[in-house]
Amino acid sequence: MFSAVLSQLLVSAALCLVTALWQGWESASFVALGAVVVIIPNALFALRLALHQGRAPESYPVVFFLGEFMKIGLIVAGLGLIVKYVPGAHWLPLLIGMIVALKAPFLSVYLAGRAARA
Repeated sequence: MFSAVLSQLLVSAALCLVTALWQGWESASFVALGAVVVIIPNALFALRLALHQGRAPESYPVVFFLGEFMKIGLIVAGLGLIVKYVPGAHWLPLLIGMIVALKAPFLSVYLAGRAARA
């Protein structure tokens, strides 16, 4: 799970750098804000799963699904905080940052699969 969080951080940082060079630092800051809204709950979820290791295997599905539910709730809460405290938010870069951060773990699995076949 921590590798997924690391891939989210690396891909999001690369996207922020590209956005800063292409559109400027203001847009890059909203890309970063969107990525942070996703990465922090995902990191907390990974930590919760790591802390649960070694316990009864029957409890894993409950911990997993409750963790996923809490992760989604934290992402929605993060968006709510942005709506409340950042009135001039640029929503397109923010949503792009969120989407890229959400899809980064899938990209790392895809690239690892390609490297294994090569």
